Amino acid sequence: MVERDRSIDIIRSLGLLCIILAHVNPPFILFQVRNFDVPLMVFISGYLFGGKNQTFKSIRDITSYLWKRFVRLVLPVWAFLSLFYSIQHFFPFLFKIDYTQYPNIILSSYMLMDGFGYVWIIRIFLMIAILGPLCSNFIKNKWQLLLYYVIYEIIIHYSKNLFEPTVQRYIDQFGSYSLGFLIFFMLGAQYKNYSLKTKNIIFITSMLITIGGLAYTILYLDKPFDIGALKYPPRSFYIFYAISMFSIIFWVKPYLRNIKAPILNFIGSSTIWIYLWHILFLFLFNFEYWYLNWFLIVCLSMFLTYLQQKIIENTITYFQISEKMAQQLRIIFCS
Repeated sequence: MVERDRSIDIIRSLGLLCIILAHVNPPFILFQVRNFDVPLMVFISGYLFGGKNQTFKSIRDITSYLWKRFVRLVLPVWAFLSLFYSIQHFFPFLFKIDYTQYPNIILSSYMLMDGFGYVWIIRIFLMIAILGPLCSNFIKNKWQLLLYYVIYEIIIHYSKNLFEPTVQRYIDQFGSYSLGFLIFFMLGAQYKNYSLKTKNIIFITSMLITIGGLAYTILYLDKPFDIGALKYPPRSFYIFYAISMFSIIFWVKPYLRNIKAPILNFIGSSTIWIYLWHILFLFLFNFEYWYLNWFLIVCLSMFLTYLQQKIIENTITYFQISEKMAQQLRIIFCS
């Protein structure tokens, strides 16, 4: 058995903790610094995909791959949403807004659209799971990736407000967003094959562009540098800032392999359910201090995820569930 790469779990945990941080309204500077979080998670997906050298020889291989991604990504969300709306139905007084009164929001959530927020990231990962393997057959090196980025930026620039609002919204959510985050996936898939010189050039270029954007915004436009404003869909400074942060994080990655941090390994290997449980607590906690909200939400989300995994394992043992079914249960409920 191949030993699990602890450094990937640690990096994943950093990404997840930053995502949760963004949802508790931290100070502006801290909110800006953590803007590499979602791109980092997509980058890691590409990094792991590239390391597997996965190829599809038939339609069956493709459908099998997509079904596994669906089970791993969508079914946990549907399970959580069913529980979330059930809690809202029976205990509406715990929430400022009872979303069970709005069927359109419920449907939108299950479709991984806007809903009440927070589940859009799963849609991104699902779209990347579809587009990533396909595009890896066409975007095979850094020059092709650079060409793709340039074409993407041009299309985004000239396609804004090209359609009526409702149509534009769907195009953005299922097209532009996914094509933008695909850049991070493809970069991750190719990253292992880059020479040290190439990695250094990518870092220096990305950092200089980010600093240039910072200077231009503050000195010329006389306003704060809001990197997140360029997130929907990802473009320009948001992309380059994230890439510069990847470069730093993966530069220290070899040193993370030897770090024994069980909590971080647990977070990194249980990201989807910790993320899902944190949504519930976001609606329940609203203390004055953002760091208190963040700490409690992270701790309680981890506790419920750990408890859930124990319950699933005990259930499998007690009912002597078949190995095939047990594997599916672990994928859905134990990350």
